[in-house]
Amino acid sequence: MKSSDLNKGRTYFYIVILFSLAVLAYSLWILYDSYTAYLEGRTGNFYMGLVIGAIGIGLAISSLTTLRKRIIMIQTMEPRTVTVEFCNKCQYKKIRKFKKGDYVHKKTKKCPQCGTNLVISEIYVEAKKKS
Repeated sequence: MKSSDLNKGRTYFYIVILFSLAVLAYSLWILYDSYTAYLEGRTGNFYMGLVIGAIGIGLAISSLTTLRKRIIMIQTMEPRTVTVEFCNKCQYKKIRKFKKGDYVHKKTKKCPQCGTNLVISEIYVEAKKKS
């Protein structure tokens, strides 16, 4: 995936988030305005504002939850680079997320079982998960 495609995707998500928050804020303002109309005795404006405000809040929340589900789905589809730390003495093995600066045969922290240094034995990209 090109970085320009990634930036376009991020821009899309930001626009959807901003638009949904704007709709939510406007719907809350309509609800407030309809409440003041009710206090002034304008019941027609009250009911209309109540319906429009509720629909706007529902649409904004629906849009934000759908966007959240898409982000989670995209994150699970992305390949993940992992590092395998191995203890040569007791055969302890730990798999963790890759960190910048990791390389094979690098000595890392102490083994939790025997206390000798763990060594990075493998670095690889996990296969994509299929739904």
